[in-house]
Amino acid sequence: MTMDGTRVYIVGRSEVAIIDPGPDLPDHLAAVETAVGDARVTAILVTHAHPDHDAAAEPLARRLHAPVYAGRLGNLRDGERFSTDAGDLVAVATPGHSPDHFAFHWPSERAIFCGDLMMGGLDTALVASPEGSIGAYLESLAKLRTLSPTIIYPSHGEPFTDPAAAIDRYIRHRRDRELQVLQSLEEGAGEVEEIVESVYGAGLPAELRRWTAATVMAYLEHLEQQGRVEREGRKWRKRT
Repeated sequence: MTMDGTRVYIVGRSEVAIIDPGPDLPDHLAAVETAVGDARVTAILVTHAHPDHDAAAEPLARRLHAPVYAGRLGNLRDGERFSTDAGDLVAVATPGHSPDHFAFHWPSERAIFCGDLMMGGLDTALVASPEGSIGAYLESLAKLRTLSPTIIYPSHGEPFTDPAAAIDRYIRHRRDRELQVLQSLEEGAGEVEEIVESVYGAGLPAELRRWTAATVMAYLEHLEQQGRVEREGRKWRKRT
């Protein structure tokens, strides 16, 4: 689920901000502390409250005597600025993957640190019920586009060097999957597991089935909010 692991970004040299400090592992904490060196840490910034992103936040804060800012703490606001000697970072509320999700815009470099909103090398990221919201996710992708970045740094995988095209692919993937869910309903699928089977096929690995079912539920909830589907008990159907 984390591809090649969680990428921790340190922005600046003498006055730095750390984005997504990662998991609480002794060797990892030591490596981050070594990378920071003698720099003053102005902020530890968390994109969202998943353990591969934020578990190291408090331990690292104690070691580096730095404040932590995160949506889950209630001390991070859309548009808030954090200083580094390489330019300010601006918090951008980007719910969808999770309700507390933030990206961080680096205007001087036309860069965005997008957390789990996008995954390097892929055209999709996890948006799963109950914490994921397809509608909010699509709005957040559109919000990133308005910032006109020239590079997007995800927390997992390689950077996106053609952000506009990447965002278009991500949105297109969501629209295509939405149509597949609707088509499965038209063809008689009704329960979530039936829709999973119809959309993803019988060859779906067992270890992904729980996440895939939660993703399908996120699509159904989105379509229900739009008035395009309805449910009765465990059964879903397309509204006419």
